[in-house]
Amino acid sequence: MEFTTYTDGACSGNRKESNCPGGYGYIILDPGNNIILQGGSSCDNTTNNRMEMMGVIKGMLHLKNILNHEYDGASKHDCIIKTDSRYVMDNFNDYLSIWKKNGWKKSKGSKVLNKDLWIELDKLTPEFRSLKMVWVKAHARNKWNNLVDSIAQGYTKRSKLQPQT
Repeated sequence: MEFTTYTDGACSGNRKESNCPGGYGYIILDPGNNIILQGGSSCDNTTNNRMEMMGVIKGMLHLKNILNHEYDGASKHDCIIKTDSRYVMDNFNDYLSIWKKNGWKKSKGSKVLNKDLWIELDKLTPEFRSLKMVWVKAHARNKWNNLVDSIAQGYTKRSKLQPQT
């Protein structure tokens, strides 16, 4: 079966090292269009790109857990990630395998940003029979993308209320 996960991330301020609050969200749709809505936040030094990646990773982890416990295992199902982040989609589709081969360095030798999250995403990918990353236009007429954006934004606001450590 094919499962679709919409993901999004948000960061207020979007500057690492300045305690910008961030949030992420994901929506898992099963073949019958039953939905699971979830999200989370980060008070740590984060960026929009890190939160976009967290939405993907947390969505994949949740879907893997569902498939392993309620279906016949994640390895027997296809996962489509729909994201409005070109950063996540383009790098996943075009560069992830190259970075991995190059010891997590870019082609000119510079370090891969958000390496920890790219490694985590890379480890999760083979858990599914197939994983496809698809870009969707942000703030358009896609109800799922708009809903996941509101989840991520909501968690950004929640993390502003949490004490910064």
